[in-house]
Amino acid sequence: MECSEISNLIMKYVDGDISEVERKLLNKHKLSCERCNQEFEMMTEMIKCINELPEVSPPYDFEAKVMGKISKQRVRSSMLNMLIGAVGMLAFAYYMIIFVILPFIQDAGIGQMLLGYGRFALDLIGKYIMNILVYLPITIDNLLILRNIMIKDYMHIMLFIAGAVMIFNLGLIRIINLQRE
Repeated sequence: MECSEISNLIMKYVDGDISEVERKLLNKHKLSCERCNQEFEMMTEMIKCINELPEVSPPYDFEAKVMGKISKQRVRSSMLNMLIGAVGMLAFAYYMIIFVILPFIQDAGIGQMLLGYGRFALDLIGKYIMNILVYLPITIDNLLILRNIMIKDYMHIMLFIAGAVMIFNLGLIRIINLQRE
């Protein structure tokens, strides 16, 4: 029997899952192979030391923390899979455009037609932008004039209200003085 098979029998012995025939084969091989005998002694000593250790109970929320981390890892891996899928789809679309759609457009003359529409759209957008650039300063000037008019009217209204309140207060003071006399 080879040493690799004996290593498996040693593990079975340590686990307590070894048959009587396998135990006899293990003992016979240990007598003739010093290396396997040392491995057997080391494993049994290690198991003995582990069994002598005190039993440790996990913290109260250990399971919740582990399950939370597993859930986060699943979300990360699913997001990564989605990202890889999206990149694959973009690569597929890119190659479809380059090798299928563009040659078709070029052969059918659709490219020239699309360029014409593109120029028309750019001209239209350029006109709108030019109108905005021309009329924007005029609109801002008109808004400033309107703001100044409103401030003046607001100030006149506020002065009128302040004057009315002052006259009202003077009237109240006079009535109070007359009542005291």
